[in-house]
Amino acid sequence: MTMSLPINTIQSVSELALWVRDVDAAAAFYSETLGFTIREIDSGRNAFLQSGDFLLVLFNPESPGTELADRYLARKGGPIGGGVYHVAFKVNPDQLDRYGETVKAHGVDVMGPVNFGTGRRSYFFEDPDAHYIELTDR
Repeated sequence: MTMSLPINTIQSVSELALWVRDVDAAAAFYSETLGFTIREIDSGRNAFLQSGDFLLVLFNPESPGTELADRYLARKGGPIGGGVYHVAFKVNPDQLDRYGETVKAHGVDVMGPVNFGTGRRSYFFEDPDAHYIELTDR
């Protein structure tokens, strides 16, 4: 007998972990350009950043410096699997345009605002490791 899964139990993403080439540069980008707070950094190895209750973790695949990441790499032989197409960060709709302009002011090539037929509005850009980032109002 199979158990049925609870419906609509997952409410949001609480953490995202990304492989990055340069942890320090990536941490600087996310803190200085996007306003994340650096909670902990092991220079060159990993960084834990926070915005609200969302945790962003950055790992260097050459030497991630955590037991879980080291075990994953040993088991898999390196970072593998499907790549991340993009990540969307929800922001206050009243702050979306200001946020998009602030990212542009940091010298980042930003596309937007993009107005979708659903009423959703977004800005798109890449981080230093070419992860496609979306800032959105929904």
